[in-house]
Amino acid sequence: MRIWVVRDLEPIPTDRDPRLFRAGMFAQALAESGHETTWFTSTFSHYTRENRPAGTFQVNDGLTINVLPAPGYKSNIGLPRIIHNHLFARRFLKHANSATVLPDLIVTDLPTTETASAAVGFALRKNLPVVVSIRDLWPDFFADFVPAWSRPAARLVMKPLEAQARFACRHATSLIGISQGYLAWGQAKGGRCDTTRDRVFPLGYQRSAVPTSAELEKFCLELNVSPGQHLVSFIGSWGATYDLELLLETAQKLSGRPDIVFLLAGNHASRPRLSEAFSRLPNVRLAGWIGPEKVAACLGHSAIGLLPYVASAPQGLPNKIFEYMAYGAYQIATLAGDAAALYAETGAGTTIPSRNPSALAAAIEKALVEKAGQSERQRRISIFDERFDARRIYRDMVAHVTALAQR
Repeated sequence: MRIWVVRDLEPIPTDRDPRLFRAGMFAQALAESGHETTWFTSTFSHYTRENRPAGTFQVNDGLTINVLPAPGYKSNIGLPRIIHNHLFARRFLKHANSATVLPDLIVTDLPTTETASAAVGFALRKNLPVVVSIRDLWPDFFADFVPAWSRPAARLVMKPLEAQARFACRHATSLIGISQGYLAWGQAKGGRCDTTRDRVFPLGYQRSAVPTSAELEKFCLELNVSPGQHLVSFIGSWGATYDLELLLETAQKLSGRPDIVFLLAGNHASRPRLSEAFSRLPNVRLAGWIGPEKVAACLGHSAIGLLPYVASAPQGLPNKIFEYMAYGAYQIATLAGDAAALYAETGAGTTIPSRNPSALAAAIEKALVEKAGQSERQRRISIFDERFDARRIYRDMVAHVTALAQR
């Protein structure tokens, strides 16, 4: 079949040291299943804040990436971001309307509302099946990230985005949620009556090769981590949804424990004040943005993986949960809801209250005693292999979307 995947904001295979997320893994699974797959994305890399060249790039026999021009932005929430989303959606529509050969199916993501509504509207006009995959509860959480005095104005700005989300969810042939809660949100947003074609597919993760002992030893040497020290890690962007001040205060509280080292990977240069404060602590290592091999080495050696989200963060089941689980690191998160339910079911982690460095420090010390053993680590890896390995998840997702097109 000929399938279009319309998803901005993710790393693509031609990026420097890419770590593929949902759209990337799904597009690869489609191509590997023999489908002619075209992935539409933009010239701006959401994670590295770098610009890619525009154009059409053939990744392999089955996967083509169309990189459409759209301006960058500094903050994840603000007018420049909305302009980027709007222009990317318009350029996708321009490309779609000029296509001489139409796809058999379109798969798009929410967020963003602009792109999701554009892809669904185009599919309706051409009588094509279209799948909307719900990744974030967008734009419901926006008002939590602006000052209280400006929230009435923010809600006015959000009205068009709300209408776009409702349109996309209502008219999609199928909704896919990363959890049951996300799917229910989309079904309610679209007022869906027939939900027989709606499904849940968790994010999953595509694990790199498990690092060897020699690779782990080299990694620790580079970061000045001694064999007897426990690594407590955070790997991710340094965006507004992460409470990195919580990690700073927690590291300060545990500075008297020489056996505990905090490793923070990501674009720390984007928050220079915090980066400088972290660099003054002897028990913190700043690794910068790292590629898949070093991520594997880091998590393969980490006793604990941290998910320090702010109280108003929209994430329910972020990529990080499955990434950490793939290597067996025990997780400590400030998330409630879907994440807390998953931890209770699998024993892969625990949750603590937001903005409580004392609680986080105590949870780290307790986990190092009770959850850091090799048998516990292997149990978490086994759960990942059975339920959250991306190869299994996206193979099933490919079967679902192609069955829709055949129907």
